[in-house]
Amino acid sequence: MELRLLEYFVAVAELEHVGKAAQRLHVSQSPLSRQIRRLEKELDLQLFVRRRQRIYLTESGRWLLRRAQGLLGQFEKIRKESEQRARGETGTLAIAFTSAAIWSGILPRLMKKFQTGHPVAGFSLRQMRSTLQVEAVKAGHIDIGFVSHQPKEEAVACQCVAEEGSLLVMPDRHPLAKRRSIRPEDVNGLKWIFLSETLSLEKQNQFCAACARAGFVPEIVQSVTEPTTLLALVENGYGVGVIRSTARRYAPRTLAFRELPWMPFKNRIFMIRGTAELRPIVAAFARCAPNDSCP
Repeated sequence: MELRLLEYFVAVAELEHVGKAAQRLHVSQSPLSRQIRRLEKELDLQLFVRRRQRIYLTESGRWLLRRAQGLLGQFEKIRKESEQRARGETGTLAIAFTSAAIWSGILPRLMKKFQTGHPVAGFSLRQMRSTLQVEAVKAGHIDIGFVSHQPKEEAVACQCVAEEGSLLVMPDRHPLAKRRSIRPEDVNGLKWIFLSETLSLEKQNQFCAACARAGFVPEIVQSVTEPTTLLALVENGYGVGVIRSTARRYAPRTLAFRELPWMPFKNRIFMIRGTAELRPIVAAFARCAPNDSCP
């Protein structure tokens, strides 16, 4: 049975008039009548009683009308959902992230922006280390990743979506907490807790190089991967640290933060995805990301 036959039948059945149904369907009346008779023959059912210029549904016709309306409604729903998927308006995005993408606010902002134009789209979120995200993108296990370092793999597309400076964090009872400005010589000799979200020495080396340019060598006593861990260690007196400036909004009030203008140590967040042809929903999400966040 052709779907078009059911569409013809529903139009005639709802109006109980071939001429009016032909106008609704934008077809000629005679071919429409032949299609209805073809359907009756194919089903071996009498669907209409014909009297003069009018036709009336039989009991079998009313039964088929209910079933056909439901079937056509489902088909229309499938058609609309297919169009939405093709435009990237629906589906589920598998997104991985480091804690920095949450602390900075970049991931929540992008999700909110995306869902404004794609309200029926969904997200599957998982926290994952940067190195593991790169492998997950290459394997197709996730659609989008938010990492703290720029990957070098050719199979991974990358763009910087956020950049922020660093702040010195210390207990509010620390002697330096009473000062508005802090010089390099003020922190020389202090113990440091270092945040390395990538479990890589690259950022630590960059930090040490920045300290060296300022005239001192930092004594790093611990290297951690989570901002909350760094804040907890600093709060309990294990040392001072540098952390993303946005972390200040979530830190305990027992901590003090100070800017270090002489340490231009930037924290960047990169959005990664595969380089092969993207699903429409992935491409739509990628278009929401800023292209010029990192100078």
